[in-house]
Amino acid sequence: MIHTKLRIIEPHFHAWIELTVYSFADSSLYLTTHEKLIYIYKKIIMKKTILTSVIVLLVTLINAQNDKKEINEQEIKKLSNDWMTATKNRDEKTLNKIVAAEFKLGGTNFDNPGLPREIWMKNTMENIKIDSVNYIKMQVDVIDNVAIVQSIFYWSASFRDMPVKKDTLNLVDTWIKRDKVWQVVSRLVVDK
Repeated sequence: MIHTKLRIIEPHFHAWIELTVYSFADSSLYLTTHEKLIYIYKKIIMKKTILTSVIVLLVTLINAQNDKKEINEQEIKKLSNDWMTATKNRDEKTLNKIVAAEFKLGGTNFDNPGLPREIWMKNTMENIKIDSVNYIKMQVDVIDNVAIVQSIFYWSASFRDMPVKKDTLNLVDTWIKRDKVWQVVSRLVVDK
């Protein structure tokens, strides 16, 4: 009987396997040992393949989530612009799609409860005449079905018979996605 040690080096894992092989004059025992070595090496390759597949799957899922987040951010930016255009044009049909029933316009003064949707809509449709609207800067953060939009917003408008007022505002809008549709539920006018 001959006693030898074999080392199989797997360069991708920087690891080696040491096997003690007993060889007899009978070649069938050697073939069995050789087959075992091939089996072990195939297991190493299989584990490496599975690990690579899992890594590829995780990278794909992460990219898909990032793509979805980017799509949601772009959709919110478009809806924000559509909202202000509809406000300027007094487009009630579009406003009813974008502005949620529980919408509230508020500020940072806690003593002022803010305006509910009904009053905001009445003012938009009857009392405010908007000449110009423009987002100067906008940042959108999407977390699951909620989006927070921080923006610097310019508008030129008049209320009833008052003279036109031009103003730049810091705004924080909250959007919620329900049944695959985004709606704005809150606008906060932040003090400068």
